Amino acid sequence: MFIISFLELFIKYLIFFVYFYLVGKSLFKLIPYLNRDKVENRLLYLNKDILLPVFGFIFFGNILFIFNTFLPIDNLIINLIVIFLILPALTEIKNLKNYLNFKKLTFKFLFNYLIVPSILVISTFDIAYNYDGGYYHLLHQNWLRNSNLIIGMVNIFWPFGMSSIYEYVSAFLWFDISFVLLHFINLFFINFFYLFLTENLIQSKNKYLINASFFVLVFSILDNFGYGGGRNGFLYIQGVTKQDVTVGILFFFLSLIMLLKIKDSDITNQEIVLISFVLFFMYQIKVSGILIVYLYIVLLFHQILKKRHTIFDIIKLNIPVLILAFMWVLKSVYTTGCIIYPVDVTCLNVFDWYINGSTKNFEGITKHASLAYDGSIPFLEWMQISGSFEYRNQVFSNFVISIFILLIIKVFLFKKSDVSNIHKFIAISFIFFSILYLVYFGPIPRYAVGICLFSAGFVGLISSEKSFRISNNFSYVLIFISVLFLVRSTAYSALIANNELKLFDPRSNYEINYEIGFEQLNEDWVAPLDRDQCWANIKCNASRSIIEFKQIGVFKIAYK
Repeated sequence: MFIISFLELFIKYLIFFVYFYLVGKSLFKLIPYLNRDKVENRLLYLNKDILLPVFGFIFFGNILFIFNTFLPIDNLIINLIVIFLILPALTEIKNLKNYLNFKKLTFKFLFNYLIVPSILVISTFDIAYNYDGGYYHLLHQNWLRNSNLIIGMVNIFWPFGMSSIYEYVSAFLWFDISFVLLHFINLFFINFFYLFLTENLIQSKNKYLINASFFVLVFSILDNFGYGGGRNGFLYIQGVTKQDVTVGILFFFLSLIMLLKIKDSDITNQEIVLISFVLFFMYQIKVSGILIVYLYIVLLFHQILKKRHTIFDIIKLNIPVLILAFMWVLKSVYTTGCIIYPVDVTCLNVFDWYINGSTKNFEGITKHASLAYDGSIPFLEWMQISGSFEYRNQVFSNFVISIFILLIIKVFLFKKSDVSNIHKFIAISFIFFSILYLVYFGPIPRYAVGICLFSAGFVGLISSEKSFRISNNFSYVLIFISVLFLVRSTAYSALIANNELKLFDPRSNYEINYEIGFEQLNEDWVAPLDRDQCWANIKCNASRSIIEFKQIGVFKIAYK
């Protein structure tokens, strides 16, 4: 029955979420400095418990990244480390009865951790792999499972250089052969997004966070209507292995928090450290979120100008992040030959395995594929060509219409903003530079989720007191509708019909390995017969190149 299938998936998600919550709790317990909380146990305007799972994920991902330097992820030592990560948190559970006291459960708790996740989990019944999953994500994950760091790994397949910290976490999650855990990563961050909005509307006393959350929810409902049937840049549930929406969620969250911290001139040392970690984590996921550094620099300069922190203070606070960043960049240099891949100007032609000029070609491929503006044709002509590609014109047209509707709501239902002009300028210039970045690096809607969300939230930031009261019940209904519409109708149909899941273990899939199959290049390598998807076959090379390995100590070097 479909109820049994749903319950099985929900329990898996619940265990998934609780594990990262416990890892986050362990992190804060192991580092007492992070426990010097403000009043009411709040950090970054939120209850600390909402932040714990996210920081647990960040900690977990970076532990895997560090240890994978010397060990394959599919390794007994790695598994023992994964268990050890939750032990410090478990020592805090002194009285289990307090955790199992159902009388203390509030509707807010049930809504956040039962109702919202339940709806999100339904998406699993109709979700499939993104094309890039079969192209390079799953293949890279299988390499991480079976090998420690490979010097010159980009020679095996060039997209491996664009893979992110997502791959390390995903590679570990292959122990569940249904592969639904890979989808749960995206649901995990969407769940955090709604936790953030719910906390703001139900618990927060900050009118700017309340207003911003309200306008984002209205923006989410407008996403379902409009030109071409809808889509205005609001987040959506991506195919498995893609991480753009996660970047968009963290981009929105961090930019909103940083702008308010700049406005309030109130930020603790702990909060600076936490912001730095989230910002760097975004970079580890995908370089496309790099523009958020603009607000980060403004925030730090603001602290320095107000003489609340010195440059030395900020460097000292960020030593852990800087060490981690150095290790990540070092990994990038040894695997791709570049500090930032595939940005050719950052590449170092100092390795015998590095193919000079190769990165420039790959940089061109990525920009061409996204139809980024390169100045070769008039701008208006480029807009016409780029806008007609896929559904860009539909999304960005609906975005403009949605923002216009939000502004009308602001004018008629909210009082004039008391936000200073300088803070408005910071936010507007941030939006402008983000749009400019999209133009020159790829105006793909999935890259724009973060700035679209922030733009909707910004309408709330420049709004003051409401001429009406948003009751808790109305807030819950608004959030419920938003989540309900986020999941595709086909997923609800698939749930009721109890359809077989579209996700599968690519290592043993009959269609991939036998019906489609691979052609033999030599005794060590094969190539995909159908298109360019190797899926999880580490003997497969979609570029049809013959790769040779040279062993240097514990490391292999890949030559093409």
